[in-house]
Amino acid sequence: MRDRYATIDLPVLVCWGADDAWVPAARGRELAALVPGARLEVLPGAGHLVHEDSPVELTVALTGFLGR
Repeated sequence: MRDRYATIDLPVLVCWGADDAWVPAARGRELAALVPGARLEVLPGAGHLVHEDSPVELTVALTGFLGR
């Protein structure tokens, strides 16, 4: 699957918790770099479960992205 990330032709937002102890934020940066034009939002204070750890910040990031 990883080889196909470069073929994605639609807007992509990668949201990652800065304090993710299971899958470090560096992996989120790698993922975003593999998808052409992808935007990365690293959410401070959030761990692996971003939607539970930082729901307001995630909502702001998503609505901003979707509103473009």
